[in-house]
Amino acid sequence: MGMSEIGSSSATIKSSDIPGHRLAVATNRRDGIVVLVLVLAPIGLAISLVVAGLAAVAGWQMLRGVPVALPSRASLQFYGLLAYAAGSWIDVAVAWLWSSRRSWRGDIFLFRRLSWSALATSIVAFLLAVYGAPAMLHGLSHLTGGPGSGVRINFHDAQSVAVYLLLFVVTTPLSEEILYRGLLVAWFRRLGWRDSAICLAGSLIFGANHVLPLGFAFGAVMVVFGGLLFTMRLRYDSLAPAWLVHLLFNAQPFLLLPLTTWLPPAWHPGSLS
Repeated sequence: MGMSEIGSSSATIKSSDIPGHRLAVATNRRDGIVVLVLVLAPIGLAISLVVAGLAAVAGWQMLRGVPVALPSRASLQFYGLLAYAAGSWIDVAVAWLWSSRRSWRGDIFLFRRLSWSALATSIVAFLLAVYGAPAMLHGLSHLTGGPGSGVRINFHDAQSVAVYLLLFVVTTPLSEEILYRGLLVAWFRRLGWRDSAICLAGSLIFGANHVLPLGFAFGAVMVVFGGLLFTMRLRYDSLAPAWLVHLLFNAQPFLLLPLTTWLPPAWHPGSLS
C-alpha cells in the first residue's frame, strides 16, 4: 500500500468517525440539559403546582357561582411549602427513572453505610454549620441590609411544625443530596471534572437555587454550606455523611432548643428558621 493510499484510508476513517463524534456530543449536551433541569426543577414544580391548585379552586368557585376568594399570604406560603415538598419527590422519582435507563442510578443514589470516621466527621461538620451559618447569615444580612431568610416557622403551631418536619427534615435533606451531591456530581464526573471544580461549581449552583425563595444572604450561606456537603460527598464517595449533616442542620430547632434551658447564652447557636 502506497503513502497516498494510507492517507486516503486515514482520511476515510476520520470522516467516518465524525458522525459518531457529533452524536456523542449532542447526547452529552442533551443529558447535561436534563441534569440541570432536574437539579433546579423543584422550585418550578412547586410554582406550577400552586398555580394549578389556585386555578382549580377558582374554577370550582366560579362553577358554583360564588365570588372567587384568593388565599391569604400565610396560606400561600403554607401551600407553597407543601408544593415544594411534592415537587421535590416528583423530581427525585423522575431522576430515578431517567438514570435507570442510562445505568447511572448506582452513581446517583449512592448511600453507603457510615463508617466511624464518616460519622465523626459528620458530627463535627454539623457543629461547624450550626454555629457558623447563623453568624455568617447575621453578618451578611447586616452588610446587605436584606432579610436573613424569607421563611418563618411558628414552632408553637402544630400545623407549622408538621410542615417544617415534612419539608425541611424529611424531604430536602434527602432530595437535595440526591439531586446535587448525587446527580450533579455524577454528571460532572462523567465530564471528567476534578473534585475541586465539582465542589466549586456545585456549591455555587446549590447556593444560587436558594436565593430566589430565601434571599441573597441565605443563598450565600448556602454556598458555604453546600461546599461542606460536596466535600464530604467527594471525600467518602457516598451521600450518607452529607445527608446526615443536612438532616441534623435542618432539625436543629428540635435538637438544640431543649438544650437552651441549661446552656449558657453564649453557647446558643443562632436559628435560620
